[in-house]
This record gives sequence, structure tokens and C-alpha cells, in this order.
Amino acid sequence: MTEKRSVTLKGLVLPNALFLALSVAMILIGAYLTNHYYQVMFPTGLDSGTGLCNISEFWGCDNATKSGMGTILGVPTSIFAIVIGLCGIIAAFMGTVGFEKTIKTVLAINLAACTLLFIYSLVALGSLCPMCTAYYVVSLLAFLIFWKKSDYGFGFELKPLAIFAAVLIVPSFAAALNIQSRIASQEAQANSFIAQFNALKGYGKAPYESPYKLHMATENFEDAPIRVTIFSDFQCPFCQNVANQFDDIMEEYKDTMNVEYMFYPLDITCNKDMQRSLHPYACQAAYLAACDKDKFKKVHDHIFANQKDINANSLKEWEEKFGLSGCLDNEENKKVVQNTLDAGKFYKLRSTPTMIINGKKIEGGIDSAMLRAILDSIIK
Repeated sequence: MTEKRSVTLKGLVLPNALFLALSVAMILIGAYLTNHYYQVMFPTGLDSGTGLCNISEFWGCDNATKSGMGTILGVPTSIFAIVIGLCGIIAAFMGTVGFEKTIKTVLAINLAACTLLFIYSLVALGSLCPMCTAYYVVSLLAFLIFWKKSDYGFGFELKPLAIFAAVLIVPSFAAALNIQSRIASQEAQANSFIAQFNALKGYGKAPYESPYKLHMATENFEDAPIRVTIFSDFQCPFCQNVANQFDDIMEEYKDTMNVEYMFYPLDITCNKDMQRSLHPYACQAAYLAACDKDKFKKVHDHIFANQKDINANSLKEWEEKFGLSGCLDNEENKKVVQNTLDAGKFYKLRSTPTMIINGKKIEGGIDSAMLRAILDSIIK
């Protein structure tokens, strides 16, 4: 009688060693995705959520994390990747028929779930999460090992099923409690920020409205529920953070928000309130961006994206790149920049970046989650 083939019953032979390695890979991928989930859903800074997982518009983890597939029963979906990896390690070392059949069945269910998630990502989200895709591949390979190398059928046995259930329940319950705690903490912080914002002095409308708009939900700037004026310097690293932050914010609040840009170079060349130039090319960068209202957003984005390369030569090159000419010496551009500097005096500006939200001044950067809380409170 031919002996049945198996993956886990003969010790650490090649199929079992490969399966063990794949189980460890599942745990590592699950851990990365779980950490990413916390960064995205409970951010602590402007750069939260960035990393290996976000490559391009198509290849990125954020869409999946924020979608309906991001959690199951209030628990990050990635937790299940860790659980299945742990169950795989247990089965690899236990080496019994019951564990082999049970883990083979678990892997089949896992692969079916991965297939559905893969289709959902492509069809509903129009994107793929790179680390999720890596997990799909690892899951397929793990199942194929059992499909090709194990003669034992599918099914559950009580003991391994009970152990696997415990492995599932304990981390899932712990994650659920942790998430509830974070939500409560986040809500408390949000309420605190909203109260602080409401207590700020209201400066009202500035005497000058910038012709340079980053986003307009309404034809007239004052007609939107949310009106944001950003005072910024193209050579200021924190201003670059705010520029990147507002790309997402403007998309989220596109129907209720107007955003205008005010030049406030920390450069004595045009800003006479400065004792010395902190950013020696900031005025010239402002003149370039001010050169054409219709091209402002593109020039604005390009300058910030290449902030480290700003110098006299690069500004000339960028002027040509966008089909502009005479921007850096244009008196009208200089007058516009001076107008925005004067508007800064109205708000008693002391530093960049500074945001004016519905007439109230917020100096420096602000966490995206807290900013959203303030904006939501305004809408409500």
C-alpha cells in the first residue's frame, strides 16, 4: 500500500520548510499592513501613512485600508494574515493528520477570500495594494504546497480547530479593544482642537483677496462654507508639508472648500519685515508662481516637488518649462507678492506656514486628523 504524502507529518522536510517560511512571510506582511492601518486611521503627523506600500496612484495601500475591505467586524483585515501565519507555524510543528487537514482547509478558505479581495480591489477600487498582493501570492503558494504534496483531504478536527480559534480570537479581541481606545482618545483630542479653534480670535476677511486659487468649490471665494487662506514660502520645508497635505484635504472637501494662496517669502529681497533672508530664492520663486494665474497650480506643485533644487538657474529653467518669460523681473508680479505680504500684516503673521480658516489663524502645521475634525465641525 502506497504511503500517503504529507507536508507536515515527516518533520522539517522541504515542503514543510517551504510552508514554514511562507507562514513567517504571512506574519511579516500582516504586521506591516496592520502597522500601516494604524498610521492611516490614527495618524500622528503629516507623514503618517507613507512608506513602501504607497508607490503610485494604482499601486498603493491607502485605498484598500480606507475601504470596506480594511476591516472585518471592526478588526483590521491584516490581523487575519498574522493569524493564518501563526496557525501555519503551529501546524508545521505539530505534525498530526488533524492539523494537516485543518490547515489545508484554512488555506483553501484563505485563498478564496484573497481572490475575492483581489477582484474587489481591481473592480471597486481601481487599484492594488502591493503588500496585499504579496500576501495573495504567498497564500497561493502555501495552498499549492498542500494541493501538490498532501494526500490528506479537507476537513476540520476539534483539537486543531479549537487551537486555531484561540489564535484568532485573542489577537482580534485585543486589536478591537485597542482600536476602540484609540477612537475614544482621538475623539477627545478632536473635541479639544475644535474647542481651541472656536476660541481663536476672528480676524475676518483680509483687505486683499489673492487671485491665486488652489481650489474653488464656488465662484466667489466668500461663498464656500470653508474658506482657507494659506500663507506660504516655497523654500520652507513645513510649507511643503502643508502643500502635500492639502492635496488630499482639497479632494476630500472639494464641494465645500475654497483655498487661496498668499505669497509670504521669508526673504529680505521682497519682505522688508525680515532682518535677514532665511530663504534667499523665495521671492524669485514667488514671482515665478505669480506670473500666470492659469498656470499657478502647476507651477506651485512643481516648485514644491523640487524644493531642494531651487536656485537661480533652476528658476530660469522652470520659467522656460512652463512657457513663461520675464517673470522674475516683472513689476506686476512683484506688486502682487507685496499685496500678499501686506495681507500677512493684517493677520499679524509671524511665521510660515500659516493658515487662515474662516478668519481664524493657525500658525504652523496641524495634524491631518485634527484638521479634518475642525473642518467637519465647521460644516456641521
